[in-house]
Amino acid sequence: MQFQLNEDQRQIQALAEQFSRNEIESRAAKADREAAFPMEVQEQAVALGLVNTTLPQSLGGQGLGSLELVIITEALCRGCLGIGTALCINALASEPILIAGNEAQKEEYLGRIAQGALASFALTEPSAGSDVASIRTRADRVAGGYRLSGGKIWISNATLAEFFVVFAKTDPDLGYKGMTAFIVPADSPGLTVGEPLSKLGQKAAPTAEVFFDQVFVPEALRLGEEGSGFTLAMK
Repeated sequence: MQFQLNEDQRQIQALAEQFSRNEIESRAAKADREAAFPMEVQEQAVALGLVNTTLPQSLGGQGLGSLELVIITEALCRGCLGIGTALCINALASEPILIAGNEAQKEEYLGRIAQGALASFALTEPSAGSDVASIRTRADRVAGGYRLSGGKIWISNATLAEFFVVFAKTDPDLGYKGMTAFIVPADSPGLTVGEPLSKLGQKAAPTAEVFFDQVFVPEALRLGEEGSGFTLAMK
């Protein structure tokens, strides 16, 4: 069994470490003090191929694996944990679409991520963190789709996201088997993002509450089948 990085992985590590030293470390103190993510760093990281690395090449990503993602994340977070987190958290939002999205969803939303868009994974609620099955956000069926009602908390990059991957209960009576995932654009009527929450650290990675007041989501933006959300979240 090989425990050493191969040559390609060492080159990726060197590039990420150089970027962290040159572009992140110099911005770290200001970003933490102002609790603001420097978007120019995102643009530079996209240009160098240091983010969205697990997306397939056909969608504009690098087609790399989890180990390469860990190598890059470690290097970027060494320069600033907040900036590094904000840069790499897209991998969490893109994974459910990679796993359960249809071709149209992948082309549209993963394509946008590959071009530099930020997205958020919206699962945690005030009464549901590690106990995923306890979420209370509802997705009620209506003509042509669903109406979402409820709220999420501690959502990373919420104030920067162009869209959210949201987990909600389509059938609360079924418990964890009644969870379903959706892609929800940030500009959807009825969707509100709160002010960034005050934190002890990682201040450059904004974290906020997200509220859904009868937000309409077309059926075309459901990820997978109804009731598949819990399994998807666990993956």
